Amino acid sequence: MVFGVQALRAQELSAKLQSAVGRWQVVNNDGTQGGKVEIYLENGKLFGKVTEVRPGRTPHDLCDKCPGEASKQPILGMVILRNFHPEGDDWVEGTVLDPENGKEYKGKIWSAGKDQLHMRGFIGVSLFGRTATWTRIP
Repeated sequence: MVFGVQALRAQELSAKLQSAVGRWQVVNNDGTQGGKVEIYLENGKLFGKVTEVRPGRTPHDLCDKCPGEASKQPILGMVILRNFHPEGDDWVEGTVLDPENGKEYKGKIWSAGKDQLHMRGFIGVSLFGRTATWTRIP
């Protein structure tokens, strides 16, 4: 039944919003590959979890710098994108957890075509942040 509800909600979203759902390769600002993330819908909001850790980490590595409930939890499987809701063709007002530094940021996500996704994390206002471009995993 949950799948049916998610499918119904996905049909209400524009194609651009729907295109954020899927599996993504994180690309770091320096062009190197990071981990992999699966983005999914839950109750009309967008979430994302780590499906493969970045090169140099093992699947057993813990988030040593993460606060609260995420502290000392495995990075693999960790939900790092939470509670993004649609606004126009963007996903907004969610949070992004960076397991590398343990910091949580406000975020905005938008598609750039079918196979690219921009994810902006920031503190306070969007002006003070950075944008990463992720590529779809076929």
